[in-house]
Amino acid sequence: MTEPLTETIVTETEGAVPAQPEPYVPEAFGATRIASLISEHIGEPVTTDDVAEFIERQALTEIDRYKGWSMYSTAAARELDVDLVRSIVAEQVAWQEVSLSPDAAVERIGWHWSDLERMAKEGRITPGRGGRYRITDLEALAAEADDDRHVTAQSAAKDVLGVRESDWRYIESAGWIRLAQTFEREVGRRRTVTVSLYQLGDVRGLLERPGIDWEAVRDCPKGRPSPLREHVTLTSTRAAAIRVFTQRLADRHRMTVWAWNSLYSGQWELDWERGEGLPDKKEVRRELAADPEARACASEAVLGTTWGRITRKARELLEPDRAVVLDTETTDLYGRTIEIAVIDAATGKKLMNTLVNPGDATISDGARWVHGITDEMIANARPLEKILLRLRKVTKNRTILAYNAEFDRAVVLGDIKRAGKRPMHLEPESSWHCLMQMRTDWLGAYRWPKLGGSHRALGDCESARQVLIEMSKGRGTAFEPCPPAPGAPDA
Repeated sequence: MTEPLTETIVTETEGAVPAQPEPYVPEAFGATRIASLISEHIGEPVTTDDVAEFIERQALTEIDRYKGWSMYSTAAARELDVDLVRSIVAEQVAWQEVSLSPDAAVERIGWHWSDLERMAKEGRITPGRGGRYRITDLEALAAEADDDRHVTAQSAAKDVLGVRESDWRYIESAGWIRLAQTFEREVGRRRTVTVSLYQLGDVRGLLERPGIDWEAVRDCPKGRPSPLREHVTLTSTRAAAIRVFTQRLADRHRMTVWAWNSLYSGQWELDWERGEGLPDKKEVRRELAADPEARACASEAVLGTTWGRITRKARELLEPDRAVVLDTETTDLYGRTIEIAVIDAATGKKLMNTLVNPGDATISDGARWVHGITDEMIANARPLEKILLRLRKVTKNRTILAYNAEFDRAVVLGDIKRAGKRPMHLEPESSWHCLMQMRTDWLGAYRWPKLGGSHRALGDCESARQVLIEMSKGRGTAFEPCPPAPGAPDA
């Protein structure tokens, strides 16, 4: 039988020294670290999905939150019933073997990802634990709802009808097929294309259309006119007409124009640069109505949008010497500053990045788990009043951008007040601009999207700047004015 540890450890050379204390474990962890803690304690491969199941069964409960992250008691985690943990892990392993993630699911049945999302919303298939789908349910859905799935124009032409993409243009122009939905696909860093999707059953139904010799269409050599031209005159599609008009608008006024086919309304939304000599909404509406190809879409187009206004604002904030991006890390939610960083919004240049001594305040367990800063790391750091002069200097005459401006402003002003100093230009709300609210409005979202940064001040500044750059690109496709032809006068 092993003897219990004594209070001292004896060595041959040093005599008795104090026993080593047990490793410190914070009172609360997030889901990922809680999973690791349970794994180490019980010896089972616990995942965050298992933690979610513990919460569902009320074996674990949230005891705190830090910057939106749920925190769970480490003591409660180590007191979990061993048999319960093992049974949940076994269930999870068994579930993994008979289910697939959404990405693997669409690859398995050969569907587009939007089909699976649509079928789930309609209740025709239900995701299980971890958002995974049972393989047998997927295969049954694929067999029962094959005609309901969506295909691209390219796939409809080549894989279903066996014709050329140029033949498909006649089908669209004739109105023989109904558009099911669209989505935006990125092409490079600054452009996207609108991809049209069609219901597979509708595409197959084209083969039953009377009077069409599909064999003749399939046998038509490359470069020869489509036999379908006998049935319909080829006209520009709605998407092509809008895009041609948008490019003409950009060329005519020498400005950037954005065109986006909204995923929510199905309408085309257009926005553009504003300024002296550039058209307003009424003028663009008149030009759209006068365009011979696009005017048929005029009643369906939305001119001037919330995301367009925010895109223009983002472009302004990225101008040289216009704005800085600031972020803080704190002792606790709305606690004291322990790290602060500031970067130039236009260039990304680091203007300030320093740890801060919060005085007599200590870092909470939840905060330490999120950002990883310890009391020892800030023990010799300068207090806020010693760095305030530098903070004022790098933010002077600049708009202060923060992902959660209300939070960072409150933290900074609270520290300045405790130090007995004057906040000066750091105090007015007009000096600050919230990138999280800006991003929410730009996306048309109903909840605040998380930043997803490194949870250190400098890394979060850089992530927030990337959000600003993303918004500056507009929605959909950005149409830039084409260079004038050689010898042509500038517009």
